[in-house]
Amino acid sequence: MALHFVDHRRTSADKYSWVPPFDWSVSYENDQWWDDARYYVSDPWFVQVLEYGVEVARIEMDDPGGINPTYLDVPVIGDDERLEVQLIEVATTERRRKVGTRVVYELMERHSGRRLFAYSETADEFWSSLGWERFDHPEGPQFHRPLFIQSSAC
Repeated sequence: MALHFVDHRRTSADKYSWVPPFDWSVSYENDQWWDDARYYVSDPWFVQVLEYGVEVARIEMDDPGGINPTYLDVPVIGDDERLEVQLIEVATTERRRKVGTRVVYELMERHSGRRLFAYSETADEFWSSLGWERFDHPEGPQFHRPLFIQSSAC
């Protein structure tokens, strides 16, 4: 049941043509997240998650990522202390097996000196179940996604 993380980063030679080398036969609900060249991102960082050699999840990271300062009561976390989970998705055939939870716990262990955070894309219950703290924008969740930050106790 061990997960294996494979980091994928674009080189300078691939600026306009690079697409992360995922297993394109694996089905995801939101394929459009994964098929952009993302030439506008200076240092794209994707992580392919394998279990027994089979892709079970994909992650897009942003180092250090940006926390919107207008969210309410958000703790100050320096650039060298934080790491953003831009996108995370579990393969459709692997859902309901706690893969997402295992992936995030492994990320937390892998980057133990950092506090991870994510803006929730309709996954508020998931982030809350991990013990992450929720922060809202003063205009409300109908206009701004909730921000979840890894608890400092994790």
